[in-house]
Amino acid sequence: MNRSGLSRGGWRWWPGRAGTAAVEMALITPMLLILLTSIIDFSRVYYQEITLSAGVAAASQYALINAANVNSTNAAALATSLSAIVANSNANNWASATVTVNDGATNAINNGTTTTSGTAANANSCWCPTGATGSWSWGSATTCGSACAGGTLAGKFVTVAGTRSFVAIFGNYGLITNTTLHQSTIVQVQ
Repeated sequence: MNRSGLSRGGWRWWPGRAGTAAVEMALITPMLLILLTSIIDFSRVYYQEITLSAGVAAASQYALINAANVNSTNAAALATSLSAIVANSNANNWASATVTVNDGATNAINNGTTTTSGTAANANSCWCPTGATGSWSWGSATTCGSACAGGTLAGKFVTVAGTRSFVAIFGNYGLITNTTLHQSTIVQVQ
């Protein structure tokens, strides 16, 4: 017999090594499962982020198309339509949405529950909003078309925000954890 493990018939197993592959597989299987579920979770969170972004973009486009409805008479109905577009972008009550029409009518949908607020008369004014995505400050009403501090012109604006809870396969124990996805934008309609 040859000490290298080869015999005339080819490879020969040494005694006592018969279960080594099974033990090695048992040791690496948990890591492979975590890697596989992380790939699946990454795909799911990426898909949901893109879908939420598409819902916010669709609501923004709808606001631009319906710019004539940014007034005290129609702002509440417009806010309701826009929030429904975001909330139902993938399935009924798939996401939560908050829409504010020109610092006036606000419509929020959270887990299928709709809440309205705001002052409809504000939709007739022009504004110079400042801040960052998701935390806009409207300031005070100003003359339409006048210069704003940031170099833009005063006008009528619609803010659209959407959120979606993501639940990972292994919860908070995998490489991708439970999180809340956020998308928001502000659109100058007039």
